Amino acid sequence: DCPKVIDSWDRIEVPSCWQMKGYEKPYYTNVNYPYPVDPPYVPDDNPVGVYRRFVEMDATKASMENYIVFEGVAPCLELFINGEYVGFSTVSHSTSEFKADFREGTNEILVKVYKRCASTYLEDQDSSRNNGIFRDVYVLSRPVGHIFDIEVGFDDKSIYYDGEYKVFDADMKETDLKNPILWNAEKPYLYTVVIMQAGEFIPVKIGMRNQSVSKKGELLINGVSVKLKGVNHHDTHPLKGYSMSYDDMRSELLKMKELNINCIRTSHYPPQPAFIELCDELGFYVVDEADMETHGFANRNCVWSYDVNSMWPCQNPMWKDAFIDRAERLYERDKNHACVIMWSLGNESNYGENFAHMSNWIKTRENASKGITRLVHYEGAYPNNPLKKDPDTVDVVSRMYASATDMLAYAVQTGDKRPLFLCEYSHAMGNGPGDLMDYWNVIYNNPQFIGGCIWEWTDHVAPDEDGNLCYGGDFGEETHDGNFCCDGLVFSDRSFKAGSLEAKYTYQ
Repeated sequence: DCPKVIDSWDRIEVPSCWQMKGYEKPYYTNVNYPYPVDPPYVPDDNPVGVYRRFVEMDATKASMENYIVFEGVAPCLELFINGEYVGFSTVSHSTSEFKADFREGTNEILVKVYKRCASTYLEDQDSSRNNGIFRDVYVLSRPVGHIFDIEVGFDDKSIYYDGEYKVFDADMKETDLKNPILWNAEKPYLYTVVIMQAGEFIPVKIGMRNQSVSKKGELLINGVSVKLKGVNHHDTHPLKGYSMSYDDMRSELLKMKELNINCIRTSHYPPQPAFIELCDELGFYVVDEADMETHGFANRNCVWSYDVNSMWPCQNPMWKDAFIDRAERLYERDKNHACVIMWSLGNESNYGENFAHMSNWIKTRENASKGITRLVHYEGAYPNNPLKKDPDTVDVVSRMYASATDMLAYAVQTGDKRPLFLCEYSHAMGNGPGDLMDYWNVIYNNPQFIGGCIWEWTDHVAPDEDGNLCYGGDFGEETHDGNFCCDGLVFSDRSFKAGSLEAKYTYQ
């Protein structure tokens, strides 16, 4: 129900996270859920944040087709407009869009955000657990007959679009693309495709490139073998939690450039849309990951196991549609971006038929489109034996923290010719990482090794009442993983550590 009477309202900045604004304390846990594992149920003690905003609509705006867009709400929301229920949406790190029937004059937008819901079982990432409207929210007023979806196919030769459009080069001069300049991470050249329909002119930035895998297992970008010198990136800020401004994101991407990083895995969810746009602009190869992690099921019986059991969402048909939905949202939002080289199905969630359904959806969808075809990635695809051949649902053989020797053993034992990738390696905690050159001597000497992503970019901390930067357990968490959140290649203020310079030297 829409709340009818609330005696008093506080004011809160949006976007923001409750825990960073004094409503509840920060809470960090890595593996274990902060509540009993009893899917799809969550505790009855389930706080709700109620947000209200009034907007004015003149007659012209009210007569248009209006939408309200939420780029990120953790973990779910119910939307009411002028007291009428509009809809429900979940998936914290994906965009939710609702048709909004506004009237002329004053309109009330009211949003209920729950602390927990069934989908929080799919979002057990190693990070602080925050809540709220933590990314941008805005109203779009569109003309009647506007285009709903834009898919611009592209490769190293042409741009494909079924409607009316024009193409402009980086200097905004119209071009016919006879000799296109190709995009890569070192020269991220972007064209602008302007889509024209119903009186709207919609610009889409496109980087033209090709992508393939050689017979030797190399990742080829525009026919050139590329090594991925990567890092895992969480959306995290010591004062703002999940919320990051455009300047925050651009600044840290430029710091990655200083450290010779050319690849980012968006651990373990899609980042803000603007982050992907910046990766196009500045030049990064992106392993774009679905909002999916169910790590805590492995420890639900206090005995660590990636077992075969329908308790795991990936092995339970009841969760099939939720898995596919997360793959679909990932793909449809970011399909036009040159920086995306892999679609990642998620992280540390065991393996089962629902991951195969995700992979099949992406492969079917991408095969039906024009332009480049990305690789499908999921590290957890291998059975419990890491030296047993991965299933065909993935295009990349991925491992975490495997030694270079183990990776070579896999290639020899299985005869697998797919690219070998370390989606997490060289844990940057304490004085780490200290083994980067050992890995890269092997990576450079083996074409099939395409690189890896250091765990992780920055420390996750939050200040206490006295301004001291704190980690798990410092805020009274019952279930936590201590200082395991302080494992960044850089400090929380993005200043460099000794390990940062180790990475810079190795990646040069």
